[in-house]
Amino acid sequence: MYLTPLFLPNFLKLQRRSFINFLNYGIKNEIQEYPSLLDKKKKIYLYFYPKFYQFNLPFDSCQNSIIYSKTYTCNIIIPVKLKQDKQEIAWININNIPIMTNKCHFIINGSPRILMSQITRAPGIYYHKDERRARSQKKIRLNSIYYADIIAERGNWLRLEIDIKNIIWIKTKKTLKLPILMTLQALGIKTNQILDFIQFPILNLKNNINNISSQKEALLRTRNLSKLNKTSINLNPWNKNRILVFEKFTDPIFYDLGKIGRLQMNKRFHYYNNIDSHILTPIDLLLSVKFLLKIKNKIENVDDIDNLKNKRVKIVGELLQNQFKIALIRLQRFIKRKVANNQKIYKLNNLFSSTPINTTLSEFFGINPLSQFMDEINPLAIITHKRRVSALGFGGVSRDTATLTLRSIHPTLQGRICPIETPEGKNAGLVNSFSLFSNVNKYGFIETPFFSLYNGKILYEMGIKYISATQENLINILSYDIKKTRIGFLPNNLLPIRIEDKIEELDSKNINVIGISRIQMLSIATSLIPFMEHNDANRILMGSNMQRQAVPLLKPEVCIVGTGLEKKIIRDLEETIKSNSSGFINYLSLKKIIIYSFIRQYKKYNKQNINSFFMRFKKINSFFYLRNNCYSFNIRLLNNLKVIVKKRKTLNISEYSSLINIQKISKQLYDYTSSNQGTCSINRIRVNEGGWIKKGESISNGLSNYHNEIALGYNLLLGYISWKGYNFEDAVIFNKKLVTNNIYTSTHIEKFDIEIKTDQQNNEIITPNIQGISLQCKKKLDLYGIIKIGSCVYNGDILVGKLIPNKKTFLSPYRKLLYEILQKKTETYKDTSFRVPKTKRGRVTFVDYSITDLFFSQLKKNIIQDNKYSLIKVHLLQNRRIQIGDKISGRHGNKGVISNIVIESSMPYLLDGSTLDLLLNPLGVPSRMNIGQVLECILGLSGNYLQKHYRIIPFDETFGFEISRNLVYSQLFFAGIKTGENWIFDIKSPGKNRLIDPDSGVQFDQPITIGKAYILKLIHLIEEKIHSRSTGPYSLVTQQPLKGKSKQGGQRIGEMEVWALEGYGAAYTLHEILTTKSDDIRSRQKVMTSIINNNSVKFGTTETFKVLIRELQSLCLNLQFFE
Repeated sequence: MYLTPLFLPNFLKLQRRSFINFLNYGIKNEIQEYPSLLDKKKKIYLYFYPKFYQFNLPFDSCQNSIIYSKTYTCNIIIPVKLKQDKQEIAWININNIPIMTNKCHFIINGSPRILMSQITRAPGIYYHKDERRARSQKKIRLNSIYYADIIAERGNWLRLEIDIKNIIWIKTKKTLKLPILMTLQALGIKTNQILDFIQFPILNLKNNINNISSQKEALLRTRNLSKLNKTSINLNPWNKNRILVFEKFTDPIFYDLGKIGRLQMNKRFHYYNNIDSHILTPIDLLLSVKFLLKIKNKIENVDDIDNLKNKRVKIVGELLQNQFKIALIRLQRFIKRKVANNQKIYKLNNLFSSTPINTTLSEFFGINPLSQFMDEINPLAIITHKRRVSALGFGGVSRDTATLTLRSIHPTLQGRICPIETPEGKNAGLVNSFSLFSNVNKYGFIETPFFSLYNGKILYEMGIKYISATQENLINILSYDIKKTRIGFLPNNLLPIRIEDKIEELDSKNINVIGISRIQMLSIATSLIPFMEHNDANRILMGSNMQRQAVPLLKPEVCIVGTGLEKKIIRDLEETIKSNSSGFINYLSLKKIIIYSFIRQYKKYNKQNINSFFMRFKKINSFFYLRNNCYSFNIRLLNNLKVIVKKRKTLNISEYSSLINIQKISKQLYDYTSSNQGTCSINRIRVNEGGWIKKGESISNGLSNYHNEIALGYNLLLGYISWKGYNFEDAVIFNKKLVTNNIYTSTHIEKFDIEIKTDQQNNEIITPNIQGISLQCKKKLDLYGIIKIGSCVYNGDILVGKLIPNKKTFLSPYRKLLYEILQKKTETYKDTSFRVPKTKRGRVTFVDYSITDLFFSQLKKNIIQDNKYSLIKVHLLQNRRIQIGDKISGRHGNKGVISNIVIESSMPYLLDGSTLDLLLNPLGVPSRMNIGQVLECILGLSGNYLQKHYRIIPFDETFGFEISRNLVYSQLFFAGIKTGENWIFDIKSPGKNRLIDPDSGVQFDQPITIGKAYILKLIHLIEEKIHSRSTGPYSLVTQQPLKGKSKQGGQRIGEMEVWALEGYGAAYTLHEILTTKSDDIRSRQKVMTSIINNNSVKFGTTETFKVLIRELQSLCLNLQFFE
């Protein structure tokens, strides 16, 4: 019994629910805490009424916000009362609050952005142990230092520490250490209470307590020991010390322990303190000291800071709520400053401004590292990016100081955070992904679902229950991949279970809970890899990351071997355009669809009238059916919906008009939309005009989905064979028929922003009259010199024709006379037209004039002549065929670069004559330990001949030993029987076949592994990476060429590259690279003239060699050189 599809939640549920909570409760809670007092002397009060706040709908749609580079926002209207001599009540408008789209991302300045969730240390108290080395009598010993950190939601950290002399100190980051006993006495706790409560004899209490007689004396001593003694505040010592001791931790303005911190401390000390009390009390410090002494005496254990019970997640709603709190604080300062500077009678509209709120939110979306450009390469990249969890950002850790233990895998991650999917590099282990079934409770702790067990029976009927890492300490957990009966009985023997961080064996009748799925611990991208349990974890990580880099193809194909989650991603992401109701498609185009819906409840009307109405329809053979107590009709409307026409017969519906509800539904379709990464989305219409469409049925597919399943690549026939050295070191040999058939052709959009200079000195003029261009190029421009939509352009073609007047030059009298006779102006113009850059080509799909369409249509001529706009946007659509140098990959981390594209007749072929599409190096399998790719390609070959698609959940070894291999071989055997081709399954070498050499026509000596695997084309395209340089800029420090394509840089020649050139004997090439093309300043300046004059190039001394000489001379080595 496999119940995963029943319990799979919506993958974007966490983000959507969090933002809705922010709109419903977060804004209201923050406004309620807003202080009402503005000026005590002038008696001015400002009251908000958050219960009655309202939202306005966004002004523009999501697509228009992207096209015109706007922010998708809405307005909040709040009633506010200003109380002074007179009361004034008004509705205040807070503008430009960013709103999440239905796909759970934001649109900021025309760019889709997401807010990553942040995992941080939960507020509370944590106990640690530190081992420090100490020397005594020529011996090195380890001393254990115990300390406790009190972490607040807002405010400084507080540390309690026991030193080697068993004295407890209290300190913060900005103050010196203070004795805890003196601090407790200063807080008002009597000496007898401290002694009776602690009950540990290890402290040297007598000297400390006997020397202090009162609370005032303790406060004076803390003043002398602290840094506050050096301050210049004009206060008496009593008030100074009250500020030192109390205001830092007992004033809610400066210190906020938070609700979670208060709950954690109450649970830790088994002491009830009011949950609404978010400040630190003297009793909290006393309890903390007592627990620290228990740990010192090994009565209690230190905390595991990497346990998920000590970490909480801030999702998008909480992050925005924290920023809204900061925005309200800035708003308060802004209003108080206005009140203090003015002495006039205040009006509410003049006093209030939404600028502080807008600037705070715009800074957050623009600067915060948790706000990122959305990864829009394909749907998997989008949904994975939205489910990311980061430990970086403000309030988090730094990637440079993060330790290995922080990045490592903890047992409590199981079912909550995927242990595999994480970036490679500095962010490894710091940026993770939620697991498939993970949930975040109201306190921010991650939960995962389980089934309850009773006497070895899974209680399916009781449903699932979510358990956090804190609750795991009280139960034992069994993984779901245990063999069980259909009705849920476990085997009556010892089973491996997890108790906290230990793996033990326990009788099945004593186990508490069991997981709900075999893939419960995995993320979305990892769970899409079939047979992933047969791969090395490093290769699974690479496969998960490279699936997100797959470029959408023009002709995608659904994978033959999958895991069953392909439809779930498209459905939750709402990638396809769906119909909101059933109806008849009256009009259909690439940009618009019109649906007429005919639905009416039949219970409200007389049955006789309804039956007679339906009988008339039966006579004209019209189609209708009954579903959900509603009659739905497939009919055609003409003449303003007055006559129904069907097979040349008409029916007057005037008498039955009350029985039919006719609804016209118009849906806008957007084509050729661009992503942040330059990939393109094209609508492929699935329905036909005049047809019937059901509610929820897809109207169109994108490039990355096919039949509502994610489709990122293509199933290719491949073989693991070395081929003339071309597939050395993970290189790949490609069949040319894939290029000619546009199998791996992808669409990309280049965006160009052309600025029009409107300075007072130089005003650019837009015109199609550019000298020196051909007539064919001029035809592509409109009347105003801007490229037409649909034009096909190549390198050097004009996109926007621009001229700029040259500076006035001195004219001779004869030239002046000539200009007067011809009535010609003396100004000359310089061509500054924007042209298509090198290596770029394509078709123009979009042109925008930084002005609204309505206003532009009325004043287009005047605007063009007067240069009232300053920006023109042009989108260029281009199809990129696969070529040598492009990077391709499978789903198992088996990546490679295309080294050669071979014609079909030169590729090896099978016994049935079908040629291979791809040749891979067989050495890429054993050393990488990703055997899953072999199982996938063999099963894919079976599915190709049997015309089947397989959906195999990972960890299928649950059903038997080596069940994966048995399944693959059995399907291959059936394929051979069904097709009558006995060579498909060879008993001596199952999974391998005989290949024929195309050059000799003879079979190879050994059988070769052949199969069909799902291959992806990655976004690392050679067309964007290839670069050449003859001359260019040099670094001012080293005088060597810069690096990078964007800086017109060169290629670094290192030690190994020098060895390669030496091995080829290319002495002159190597000498030129290390001198003239590097940092030989004098020779590179004269090399061009030497080549032109046909003289030999003279080489000088490089700057690197000069630096080496200077360093040797600084070591007092006198080196002399002779020519």
